Amino acid sequence: GNVNGIDLDFFSNKNISIEEKTHLKLKLGISEIDFVFLFVGRLVTDKGVNELVEAFSKLNMQNSKLLLVGPLEPALDPLQSNTLNQIDNNSNIISVGFQKDVRVYFGISNCLVFPSYREGFPNVVIQAGAMELPSIVSNINGCNEIIIEGENGTIIPIKNNDAILKAMKKMIHDKDFHKKLAQNARPMIKSRYEQSVVWNALLEEYNHLISQLKK
Repeated sequence: GNVNGIDLDFFSNKNISIEEKTHLKLKLGISEIDFVFLFVGRLVTDKGVNELVEAFSKLNMQNSKLLLVGPLEPALDPLQSNTLNQIDNNSNIISVGFQKDVRVYFGISNCLVFPSYREGFPNVVIQAGAMELPSIVSNINGCNEIIIEGENGTIIPIKNNDAILKAMKKMIHDKDFHKKLAQNARPMIKSRYEQSVVWNALLEEYNHLISQLKK
């Protein structure tokens, strides 16, 4: 889980130039009119990647892309064979493996999709919000604390590709909804998870515990 907050100076769109975004889009074959769904994390069953890939495959929209950023772990929690086949053969699914710096990938995307089965407190959802991305997340601890339904993202049931598909369609087609979530994303992270906010909350808790011990 996250106990240190997030550095909003580091995770900021201001640090990603238009040239960097344009170069990466050209490299990955993403056009200016594509709506890009982003997943960041290990490509394993436990992260909901099977359901995500199946839902995106059913989306079947010409101007949409699914960008997968993270390593495959076939020895630990392997994906289904049909999922791997879709990743390899669907031209609208782009898998780039592990990336040390994910900020530019947030910068070229429109929405994070994170349908994990279980988490502690997922940094990637906080990072996406800091980078002004709305999120589609599963209804699990951590995710359902960071995301407030209809404010900075949407919350769906776990292990449900139909729910993922429905949420993705809404993000694409309901432009006012997507715009509202995107505008709220960074301010909501700033107000709750900026490092100074977290540090002050920890200090207050420590001082409270110390005062209790002195009684």
